[in-house]
Amino acid sequence: MRRAFPLAAALLAGLALATSVGSPAWADEPAPVAAPPEAKAEPAAPAPAATGESVGATRASVERGARWLGEHQNKDGSWGSSASNLWDIYAPPPGSQQAFQTASVALALSGLLENRERLATTDEERAKIDAEIERATVWLLGHHAVRRIRADTLYNTWALSYALEAFARLLERKPGPERRAQLREGCERCIDLLERFEFVEGGWGYYNFDDQTRRPGPGSTSFTTATALIAMHRAAQQGVSVPERLVERGKKIIRLSWRPDNAFYYSPDHRLAGARMGVNQVKGSLARTPACLLALELWGERIPAVKWRKAFADLEEFGHFLRIARKYPIPHETWYQNSGYFCLYGYYYAAMGLR
Repeated sequence: MRRAFPLAAALLAGLALATSVGSPAWADEPAPVAAPPEAKAEPAAPAPAATGESVGATRASVERGARWLGEHQNKDGSWGSSASNLWDIYAPPPGSQQAFQTASVALALSGLLENRERLATTDEERAKIDAEIERATVWLLGHHAVRRIRADTLYNTWALSYALEAFARLLERKPGPERRAQLREGCERCIDLLERFEFVEGGWGYYNFDDQTRRPGPGSTSFTTATALIAMHRAAQQGVSVPERLVERGKKIIRLSWRPDNAFYYSPDHRLAGARMGVNQVKGSLARTPACLLALELWGERIPAVKWRKAFADLEEFGHFLRIARKYPIPHETWYQNSGYFCLYGYYYAAMGLR
């Protein structure tokens, strides 16, 4: 079977800044049967109330993360270095390291943008964070167009998606005309490259081991596709044109991956040969399910509230499997083939879903 899985945990270093999820109130509800595509949307479920203790702990974590980013930002505005200890992941140089760094910078930038108002309470603090944001923005504008690493490796799909999301967040701040033009051009370039590296069956993945063709695939993954679609939606909200064909083909890949138990297959091509793999069970899909539901909902799918409730209930009941995996370096070495990066990825998109 295709070697299907790793992505460096460093890719998601910026996510810890952005969000946290409290305990959902619906854990005692039975698992629903799969709803038909035409099912009417139910009212959105309310987010669980946060306690004073959890809010304080979250704020402290965000502040620690922001301090760390400020202390470790390179002079050129980036984070990270060309040094690598990626002995535990397939990472052909130098393109893999470039893709990882670009995605990490984009995530860190998104974290600072997301939390600027919480972090900055004085003019001095605002000036400091704004300077960090500006340096990172300039770097990302010059380095976002990451290309395919080689015929079998497309980590650039992650870099392009997270750069697109960061640019869209920057557009939300209503910059001046010159910077706005730069950001729109960056968004358009990311979308153009994502269209170029779309997999033959639709959607996106990051490996192309079996058929090393100009148009990659088959082998798109549900969650890489969800990541790209969520970023595209954010850009579309800022007036950036997104090809409808890309969206519809991506949604098809996610729908094909949706199981009756509300888990999502790692990849639609796991539906037969990989159906019983741990990574495709509910406890292996904890991180994918919120992202996949969110991508479908943002692009017009009517997701019954009971599906969201089950996603949060599963995350609350079984989330320890993600937390166990959080610092394991070798991909898929823990229970249900969870990888270290799954943890931050899953809670990031779960928090978006709660909103």
